[in-house]
Amino acid sequence: MYNCIKDTYTCDLCGFEMEWDASDLVHGEMWGCEKCGDTFCSKCFIDRHGRKEYMKMMQGSDLIYCPACYEEVQKND
Repeated sequence: MYNCIKDTYTCDLCGFEMEWDASDLVHGEMWGCEKCGDTFCSKCFIDRHGRKEYMKMMQGSDLIYCPACYEEVQKND
């Protein structure tokens, strides 16, 4: 979710807030799901699917998915 007053984004899963192009040692980067539009941090994706699946999606997928949409896409493949 975008906060126009602070110019920050909030992870729709854990509530962590930071600027879009920023990086955090714990939460990583902020991403937007290209399927549903949810905003999520790297940590939430990795916590749910693991670092290997995170890297697979980031390097080998045409789209960036939130954890829920990624799970759905994996079931349909």
